[in-house]
Amino acid sequence: QPNSVNAWLNRARYFNEKELFNEALQDVNKALSIDENNVDVYLVLSDVYLYSGKTQRSLEALKKAKQLAPADADVDVKTARLYLTMSDYKQTFNSLREALKKDPQNAEAFFISGLANEEMGDTSKAIDSYQNAVARNQKHFDALKQLGIIFSIRHDKLAIDYLRNASQVNPRNSEPLYILGMYYQENNDPDKALSVYREIIQIDSVNKLAHYNTGYVLMVYKREYQKAAEAFSKALEIDPDYTDALYNRGYAYELMGDVKSARKDYERVLRMKVNDDKAIQGLNRLDNAG
Repeated sequence: QPNSVNAWLNRARYFNEKELFNEALQDVNKALSIDENNVDVYLVLSDVYLYSGKTQRSLEALKKAKQLAPADADVDVKTARLYLTMSDYKQTFNSLREALKKDPQNAEAFFISGLANEEMGDTSKAIDSYQNAVARNQKHFDALKQLGIIFSIRHDKLAIDYLRNASQVNPRNSEPLYILGMYYQENNDPDKALSVYREIIQIDSVNKLAHYNTGYVLMVYKREYQKAAEAFSKALEIDPDYTDALYNRGYAYELMGDVKSARKDYERVLRMKVNDDKAIQGLNRLDNAG
């Protein structure tokens, strides 16, 4: 279908995601040559310019889209998001007000309002905006996740429900579960933290952070040093240059009395990261103990 605008735009979106901006732009221009009055062409063109760092051109494309579809609230929402990337909060909120006049139930408009308020340091307004987004779209993954993050920082149990709901909306995305695991870990509930990290590993077996945090909880909270070393080893299998995992495995070995293995890991950290304070301190402890 060489004359299908959508076919060219779909490939342009693919190229844009892969950061192949020249190829994406060529496809958008091809779509433009087929139909220069198609709003979607200018929206995709705006994305290509935005992700390639050309914010002014991105804005020009959105202005053209607005000329073609003045009643489309989503164009205003996209414009607000662009202004937000430029840290132009006044224009961000102006665009959001326009969007909500046209579509008072636009969840994405409330979500972007939340992001803007959060960037400006007004967490209470951010929470209100995110909750408005969720009220209009109970499956708004990003709003649920942001609420989970804010409440986890506050050590508020509301974080649990928001993060669980976000995970249910997008089960393949392990980020909400990781934040939930950290919430339990930082609020002295190591067993629940370990349970959540196991969930993550079931979803994504090569998630090095889940293996690392498992090791950390086993070492610091449970004092199960052998199991902790095994978890750190799994993280290192995924990323051999993960110096934090290497140091902590060495520390687990040190705590279980395996001085030879501990020394080996500390020395390897120093080969990878010269003058690493923790590794130097670890070797000093071994020397003083020996």
